[in-house]
Amino acid sequence: MAATAARRYDDYTDPAEKFRRYETLRASLWSERQSGFDAHWRDLGDFLMPRRTRFWTSDRNRGDKRNQHIINSTGRFAARTLASGLHAGLTSPARPWMKLTTHDASLAEKADVKAWLYLVSQRMLTMFATTNLYNVLPLVYMDMGCFATGVMSILDDTRDLFRCYSYPLGSYALGQDERGLVTTFVRDYELTVRQIVKSFGVQENGRDIDWSPISLSVKNQWDRGDYEQPVKLTWIVTPNEYADRKKLGAKFLPWSSCHFEAGGPERKFLRESGFETFPIMAPRWDITGEDTYGTDCPGMTALGDVRQLQIMERDKGRAIKKQIDPPLTGPNSLRSQKTSLLPGDITYLDVGQGQQGLKSIHEIHLDLGDFLRSQSAVEYRIQRAFYEDLFLMLQRSDDSRGAQPLTAREVDERHEEKYLALGPVVERTGDELLDPIVDRVYKLMEKANLIPPAPRALLGVNLKVEYISILSQAQKLLGVVGQDRFLTSVAGIAATNPEARHKLDAFQAIDNYGDMLGVDPRIIRPTADAQAMAKAEADAQQAAASSDQALKVAQAAKAASASPLTGDSVLSSLASQAAPGAAAAGSVAPSQVVPGVH
Repeated sequence: MAATAARRYDDYTDPAEKFRRYETLRASLWSERQSGFDAHWRDLGDFLMPRRTRFWTSDRNRGDKRNQHIINSTGRFAARTLASGLHAGLTSPARPWMKLTTHDASLAEKADVKAWLYLVSQRMLTMFATTNLYNVLPLVYMDMGCFATGVMSILDDTRDLFRCYSYPLGSYALGQDERGLVTTFVRDYELTVRQIVKSFGVQENGRDIDWSPISLSVKNQWDRGDYEQPVKLTWIVTPNEYADRKKLGAKFLPWSSCHFEAGGPERKFLRESGFETFPIMAPRWDITGEDTYGTDCPGMTALGDVRQLQIMERDKGRAIKKQIDPPLTGPNSLRSQKTSLLPGDITYLDVGQGQQGLKSIHEIHLDLGDFLRSQSAVEYRIQRAFYEDLFLMLQRSDDSRGAQPLTAREVDERHEEKYLALGPVVERTGDELLDPIVDRVYKLMEKANLIPPAPRALLGVNLKVEYISILSQAQKLLGVVGQDRFLTSVAGIAATNPEARHKLDAFQAIDNYGDMLGVDPRIIRPTADAQAMAKAEADAQQAAASSDQALKVAQAAKAASASPLTGDSVLSSLASQAAPGAAAAGSVAPSQVVPGVH
């Protein structure tokens, strides 16, 4: 039997075939997500963040009540604290949180390389601050903490260099490659007829409309003036099977981007384009095996306690209400007369006939203290699951709460505790969120000629990102503590064995401190310059010492020449002792020496 040739990607040249495959891809990823995670996500959304889920495109602009399951808001407050804490600890707008460097430490220490890396890092931080990145990142951290998965994108923008977008849970589906990296993004969303025509039909001149990519139904709605009618669309970003750098056109870039009407009868793309780099960032809190979506996070850990807390809050309210307004029992005679429970009012009752007044149908003795202590224990478990005790450690050590104030050393140790507790999450966030953000923005800035020319030493060199945020620095502070202890020990040894100080390279120790603390590299001189300055200073000191010694010798010689050779002076004594020897040796008298004549 003849072998069947494998079908290559570039055999799919028919647009209809490409559309069919993309529809199949969308259906497959959507079904996988709905059957595996939607039910759990709905529970998490109901009890933690009802407004961060969107399982139907028609949920757009709906302001209906969604908080019916939430009575006690401890879980929401804890989730908000986690998102704020991660944002301040990893990507704070108030301080630098990243810098560019090289894998070769010696190369990064060169003066021109260090200056260029610092300049580019500062330009990138400025670009982050001038866009909406810092508005979107807290939402991504919130989704990671509550649902274990967050998604955002960085897209080209006509006004700013780029603009960031956050996508609610349930509105997208993800696919990953064989390395476990998210490489496919499918999103269902709605646009109005007006938005579709403006986004996909209006030409660059702003007046003419190209109706070829737009379906006939949308055009008819436009012609009728039904501009605000919503239309369901699908957007897919996936590795481009037709990528070819030799060909011009966005649809031949490494990443394919296609928009089309979901279930449209004409089965054509509204737009086929592409990206040089993957524009989607999909960080997961934690994953299991080959799972595409996050499988564990603080929200999932605390869900049982959050549910229990709502039940306890409801039961507490019912018990208090029964104590304040209990169900009553009374005689039948009260049916036919006025009965009032209002303050100051009166109800007439003839008790002489053995009748009794109104009384509670059952006695309730609620120990509210025990109940509140039990509820506080549940609330503490929720707060602990969201790391609220770490992020609010300073507030909870305030004097007004009866605790002793923290020392500077204790604050440093608490920051180290944060990293120890959040270390795996910090590493995964750097790999799946921050690294792609920096790579994407660098490429966009490079394309816009916002990156200065690099030194020749960096030609062909791959850069790396080093994070210097508070949480990232907590890891390095562990190294600072170790180096402090080492230097203290060396100082103790050098006090008794001075020669031991030559074992320590002080210049390298200062460089290590600067790297670990993330200080501005411009305030630290290169080692070669520092050594040259130290040598010049030592030479100057030696020259000054030699000058002082020469001056003292000259002054002594002058004083000696003015002394008489008579009496009992030292010079006369030396002269008398030296005269016989000098004569015997044939020496000349001092009076016979002519300076400068030989």
